[in-house]
Amino acid sequence: MNKKILCLFYFILISLSVYANDTAGTILPTGGVVFEKQDGIKMKVEALYIRPYQIEVNYLFENTTDKDINTQIFFPLPEMPAVEEYLGDESHDYKFKLWINGKSKPYQTHWTITQNDKDITKDVSILFYHPEEVITDQELDRRIAMLPEETRKSLQDNKIVEWDYLVDWDKGEFPAWIMGDHTAWQKQISYSWQQNFPAHKTVSVRHTYTPTAIYNNVGFPFSECINRESEPYKSFAYIPENENTYSLDHLQARNYLEYILTTANNWQGPIESFNLIVQSPFKSVGCFDGEAFYGEEYYTVNRQDYTPQWDLSAEFLVNGVLSFDRTQKNTPVLYLIDGPATLREKPNGKIIGQLADKTHVWGWPEEKKDKWYPVRQNDLSGYTHKQNLIKVF
Repeated sequence: MNKKILCLFYFILISLSVYANDTAGTILPTGGVVFEKQDGIKMKVEALYIRPYQIEVNYLFENTTDKDINTQIFFPLPEMPAVEEYLGDESHDYKFKLWINGKSKPYQTHWTITQNDKDITKDVSILFYHPEEVITDQELDRRIAMLPEETRKSLQDNKIVEWDYLVDWDKGEFPAWIMGDHTAWQKQISYSWQQNFPAHKTVSVRHTYTPTAIYNNVGFPFSECINRESEPYKSFAYIPENENTYSLDHLQARNYLEYILTTANNWQGPIESFNLIVQSPFKSVGCFDGEAFYGEEYYTVNRQDYTPQWDLSAEFLVNGVLSFDRTQKNTPVLYLIDGPATLREKPNGKIIGQLADKTHVWGWPEEKKDKWYPVRQNDLSGYTHKQNLIKVF
C-alpha cells in the first residue's frame, strides 16, 4: 500500500521563487507560452530593485524601426506546487501591478496545472477558487469528496486523483483522496498585456509584485556559485561564537529567489544600461554574472551594453527575528549623470572619484543634505551635487 507522508524531519522551508525579465511571446492553444525574438525593440534602460517582500522593475524600451510594433508582452512566474501541505490555504497574491508610461494598465492572468508534464487545467480547475490559490492535501481531499460522483469518477479513471492514504502528525493514517499516481501537480502563472511601441519612440514599463513567501531555515546558501565552507562566505555570513568557531544560530531567516535575466536577450541587442540594487534588512548574498556577491544593506550593479549570460539569485540573511520594515520611505531612485560629475566623501568634501557622463547611479533623495545626494555606482559610494543628476523614472 502506498502512503503519502505529510511530515518534515527538519524545519527547513525555503522560498524558491523564480522571476523573469519581460519578453515578447505568443499564447499556444494549450495555454502554454512561446517566447519570441523581437529585433525591432531595444531595451535602453532596466532598473531592477529587489527586496525580500517586493520586486520592482522599470524598463525604457525604444522602437528603432520606421513602423509601429504591436506585440504581446509576458511576465512568467515560476512553477510552484498546486497542492502543498506547508504552503496551503494561502492565496499567494503576488499583488502584480503594471504601469505603461506612468499610467496603470490592465493585464491578463494565465494559469496551467500539469501532472507529469500533462496539462490537466480543465480537469482540476474546479478544485481551485482562483488561479493563485494553493491548497493543502487535506483540503484537496475535502474538495474532491464534494464533487459530483460522475466528475470524481472521471478524474479517477484518468489517474488524476486516486483513493489512498494520508498520514498526518495529529490524525495519524486515514483514507483520503490524493493526487493520482502520487505525482505532484505543478502550477504556472503568467501575466500578459498587448503593447504598442510607436516608431522611433520610447515606452516606459513598470511593474511591481510580491515574492511568494518568507520562511525559516538553517542558514545555508542555496545559490549555486556560493560554497558555504569558503572563507569569503564564512567571514561575511557567519556570526563568530568565539575565536575559532562560527555559528549560524542567529541567521534564522532567509528568502531565496531567482530572477531570470537572460530573457532580456529576446530584445534587440544588449541592454544599453542595466542597473540592479538588492536591499536587505541585514545582509544579502547571491550570484550575479556567474560570480558570488556579498552585500551589506545594499548590493548595486550598473552596467552599460550588458548581455546577460547568467541568471541572478539572491538570498536575504536576517540577524535574529524575521522583521522587514515595509514602511520605509528612503527608496532608491535611478539617476542619469549629467557630467562628468565628481563623487565626494561627504557633502562638498574630499573628491574620491568621478562619475562618467551618461552613466547611471542609484541615489537616495530623501537622505540628501542640502543639495548633495548620496549615490552608489557599482562599488563606489559617496555624494554628488543635485545639478549632476537627472531622474530616469
